[in-house]
Amino acid sequence: MRLFIAVLFPDPIVDSLASLRDKLHNEAVSGSFVPRENLHLTLSFLGECSSSEERLVEEVLDSTSFKPFSLRMDRIGFFQRPDGDIWWVGAEENKELSDLQRSISSSLSKKGFKLEKKRFSPHITLARRVITTTRAGRIEPIETEVNEVSLMLSERGDGRMIYTPLYSIQAVCMK
Repeated sequence: MRLFIAVLFPDPIVDSLASLRDKLHNEAVSGSFVPRENLHLTLSFLGECSSSEERLVEEVLDSTSFKPFSLRMDRIGFFQRPDGDIWWVGAEENKELSDLQRSISSSLSKKGFKLEKKRFSPHITLARRVITTTRAGRIEPIETEVNEVSLMLSERGDGRMIYTPLYSIQAVCMK
């Protein structure tokens, strides 16, 4: 099974992200646009995992503690690719998010998971293989509170990717 760890968003935030995706879609010549229900922020991509590895990931999440924190997304941009660009909404630099991602990744590495070595760049993918003359830039900020992290299953079905939450942890509210 193909797994990743992500921050999911409440419906009003997903609506705002989907609106940006739709605007990009209307201005693009071509592209593969992420379905509304798949909009998320990946903290760690695990790839193919066994059932026993899934249980290890759940143990890592159970040992992860974080306080709720605010996340602000303030720009739209892209990663250049020869076959069309990957367009995304980017989050402002956020110590709590970076610390959470680093903590989870470090614990996963200690359990033997081989993770990507690239620098964490928090973003929500809107579309892949996009050909457009649209420009990257600032957007009206989208703000939300992060209070949950989910282990997600990624599988192909009905000709598209389907993401299903398998396990979640909640932020700890401390007084």
